[in-house]
Amino acid sequence: MTTSQSVFEAGEHITLAFELSTPTTVSLVCHSAYGTTIVTPNYDLADALFTLPENTSTKKGILDFKLISKGTSLYNGSINIIANTKNKTSLESYIGPPSISAGTHDYTMLVVVPTDSYDNPIANNTPVSIKHQFLDDQKEASIKTNDLMAWKTIHSDKKSGRILVSSTVNAVSSKEFAVEVFPSQPTNFTIDYHRKHTYADGNQITTFTTSVIKDTYGNTISDGTLVDFTIKNQNNSLLKTQGMSINGVATAFMLHPDHEEIWNVSAHINGMATSNTITINYKAVTEKLPVHFSNANRRISIGPLQSFMEQLIPDGAIVKLTITKNEQILETKLKTTANGMVSFDLEKGFYPPGTYSFIIEALGLTSIHSNIKL
Repeated sequence: MTTSQSVFEAGEHITLAFELSTPTTVSLVCHSAYGTTIVTPNYDLADALFTLPENTSTKKGILDFKLISKGTSLYNGSINIIANTKNKTSLESYIGPPSISAGTHDYTMLVVVPTDSYDNPIANNTPVSIKHQFLDDQKEASIKTNDLMAWKTIHSDKKSGRILVSSTVNAVSSKEFAVEVFPSQPTNFTIDYHRKHTYADGNQITTFTTSVIKDTYGNTISDGTLVDFTIKNQNNSLLKTQGMSINGVATAFMLHPDHEEIWNVSAHINGMATSNTITINYKAVTEKLPVHFSNANRRISIGPLQSFMEQLIPDGAIVKLTITKNEQILETKLKTTANGMVSFDLEKGFYPPGTYSFIIEALGLTSIHSNIKL
């Protein structure tokens, strides 16, 4: 082999020359990590010249070759193709995850893959400049490539916000990346309530609100954080309502009970934070449950039902009628009020003449009427 050069840059015009003792037909078998290629000489004379094709000469790595004549290997050798340093470097950058939690434990990672114009990894130990900015703080670090890439972890701060990251290699800059730093796990908080009046009218709304919920580092929690409010009444039954935080405050609503009641209310963010427990008392709106029988006791009228200022209760209050005979429940009827009144009609086809008892329940009050003849 008369070619003395053994190191070439990718994309360079590579010609390998061999001196033949006698003219003969030869070919050059080239083998690299990308595959095997057979190259024919430019001409068959005493000297054989082989120009490597572009798909071989532009790929970085060790290229082994054999000079073959009629199935016999005349010469073995190799050359080293390195990344191109003359053309502009190409830069691919990746970052993830795109969001992390505040505090020094969580981090994102920037990966930089610089290549030459032929997509070959540039040489190891090439300097890479990485810059990132957060709030009023800007930092720069220099790292070096190794085995195709360079990478750096960027840890979150104790404050929430947005980190901007970029990188530069051989005067070529990447695009700007943004990483959101969200507040960390919320801490315990307090709740309070607001209502228009203290009466259990089944109509007005009680509003529950939290204090401004913050994380361990004093950051206001993210908007949209779900807060569950749990209400335990005097019967140990549970009611639930939910609210999502806005500017750290969650608000939820619950309709007043329709009877005298005591609520114990607490809130929690599932698996992370809890609140104090507050107690809310609701007064009965009335102590009167007027009941009238007419039409040979087959029409039972309840009302007018009045609220705490002697006004008619809002439409929609539930009235329950339980019909019994010989201490056995025959039927339970439910109706809602309109203009403070509810009427139940007992048809002869369903209730033949006889003696019945009636239990009427509304607004937490109970009225029992026994031995009523139909």
